[in-house]
Amino acid sequence: MKRLGWILVLLMLAAPAWPANNKITVQQLKDLLVSMKQSNKTDEEVSTRLKDIDLSEELTAAVKSDLMFASAGPLTSEQICVLEARSSMLAPPPSDLPSDAAPDAAAQRAILDKAISFAAKNDEQIPRLTALKVVAHYGHINTFNRWGSAGANQQAGLSREQSDGWSMSLTSRYTETVEINQGVEKVTASTADQKLTHVSPIAENSTRPALSLILRKADEGGKIHWLRWETISGAKTVVFSYEVDKKNVLYSVEYCCFPAHGNANWEPFKKAVGLRGEFFVNPDTGTTLRLVMHAELDSSDFVEREDTRIDYGTATIDGNTYVVPVSSFTQTEVNAGGDSTKGMIQRRTLLVSGYANFSLAGAAQK
Repeated sequence: MKRLGWILVLLMLAAPAWPANNKITVQQLKDLLVSMKQSNKTDEEVSTRLKDIDLSEELTAAVKSDLMFASAGPLTSEQICVLEARSSMLAPPPSDLPSDAAPDAAAQRAILDKAISFAAKNDEQIPRLTALKVVAHYGHINTFNRWGSAGANQQAGLSREQSDGWSMSLTSRYTETVEINQGVEKVTASTADQKLTHVSPIAENSTRPALSLILRKADEGGKIHWLRWETISGAKTVVFSYEVDKKNVLYSVEYCCFPAHGNANWEPFKKAVGLRGEFFVNPDTGTTLRLVMHAELDSSDFVEREDTRIDYGTATIDGNTYVVPVSSFTQTEVNAGGDSTKGMIQRRTLLVSGYANFSLAGAAQK
């Protein structure tokens, strides 16, 4: 009996300790993957396990690349991409957060002024551009009742908060041609045939405001505050939080279309919303490296959630260098059934996008 007891203790020490709610850190994710590899778990077994967890920290691009290199196979790689997207709005592990003290108020103001000025100058001077946007679309539909339980959860007696039910899988990849004019992006063409019905039954039509306008309006309202230091791609970066009230009518969330009035009609959803989020600034140049936007939506809306992260880089066009979007993540949650099934049928999507082939608008894409 004593020997059996020691064996059980050793097994408990060797096994990773997962929180009860399946929220784990990036290090715990690494430990899990190593443990499953040592146990010779199949690609399907590893990917199934990953569907059952959520991260409490951002899975950064560098760590994701390492995990993909050691992946058990394509199914596991897909779920690593899902975890990257789902965690994209979170703060990274403490190792990516410099412990330096915050700058004083004057230094913070100087960095902020530099960021606002740089964004305004870039949006004003950048010519009208087109680019190719490659989009990976991940999706899942879950059925539940926010006031009780429904579907599979009903038999288990689980509420939405208690059950995961949000395992995501790749549903499609498609390419869009987008136009960027003074910092505002619009889709001009898509190679996704009948994207509304074949890619997603709910199509997003929102046009997000320019970075420079968001920063200016947030600053005018006194809603920009120091948040933290963060390391991005090896560079020490300043992170500010911001809020923009909906009275500024910066952002209109638009999706089409939802069944309404007993499914007899299909109606678009359109709502002016406030924004909150973070922006990440190079303190030396004022260049914004990343923007996070959380649309202020209500749980009673057909569109309950729309969160977007845009990462910026540089592109040289006709000998001039401009700051442009290089990648983005969008997370949405909509009531796919409209008012006929309000609160019961939820569609959650992840859109992971990359930009390429920037050129002057009207020039042929290469």
